[in-house]
Amino acid sequence: MNITMLNTETKLFAILGYPVKHSLSPQLHNEWFKKEMLNCAYLSFEPDSRNLKKTIESLKILKFHGFNITVPYKIEAMKYVDFIDKAAKEIGSINTVAVKDNKLRGYNTDYLGFIQDLDAKKINLNNKNVLVVGAGGAARAITYALKNAKAKDIYITNRTLASAQNLAKTFKMKSIDTNKVSELLSQIDLLINCSSCGMKKEDSFPFVADKVKQSLIVYDLIYNKVTPFVKFAKAKGLKIFTGEGMLVRQGASAFEIWTGKYPKIANNLLKKFI
Repeated sequence: MNITMLNTETKLFAILGYPVKHSLSPQLHNEWFKKEMLNCAYLSFEPDSRNLKKTIESLKILKFHGFNITVPYKIEAMKYVDFIDKAAKEIGSINTVAVKDNKLRGYNTDYLGFIQDLDAKKINLNNKNVLVVGAGGAARAITYALKNAKAKDIYITNRTLASAQNLAKTFKMKSIDTNKVSELLSQIDLLINCSSCGMKKEDSFPFVADKVKQSLIVYDLIYNKVTPFVKFAKAKGLKIFTGEGMLVRQGASAFEIWTGKYPKIANNLLKKFI
């Protein structure tokens, strides 16, 4: 919605994180509000960790209708809502809050965005082996999404093995030391990077990968950088997908929670903003 059209009936939404200057959520949601002809507006705020609780309380007092939570607050924010969705409880973090009947209701749409993006890309996990790299908040959402898929085996690896082991235990999957991943890669059908590898220029591909299936699909949640995973896939001639589809679809699922409408997703939507 054009800011000049704001009025006293405008329903307000927001994203909370630190930092959020890079976030595309305001552009996405405001574009959808405009397309759906809804009198709504989406803002962004960067509270520091000392003020997260006060910020959330303020949004409630100011009659915001909902907001997103992004890093580093997806876990802490769970303490400040009244209800938490079953999936979000199992994942252990929230990224979406709806304000209904003066109560804050927490959800996690990251896992929905991932599954919906796999479906859109026609990636079938039936009887396939999957390797998840990372054991943080993103990995928790991804492993939850994979839990009910019909994959044959799901492995989790992480720079800190204990974190991979804990996550694998939570979702009854398998953990593997990064030093032993090279022995497993020839059996993997889908490799998912949920780690921060690629956010720094000096990052390198974390394993030796001499033998891989030519049918291996690489899915990197990082969407705005040429990461070591992207370089690896291109060098091997493998199919590579990055996280913009998940980003858009997790946002669309949040939009549906707030408005009851799942927005139409244009193929070139993000290109308008990146």
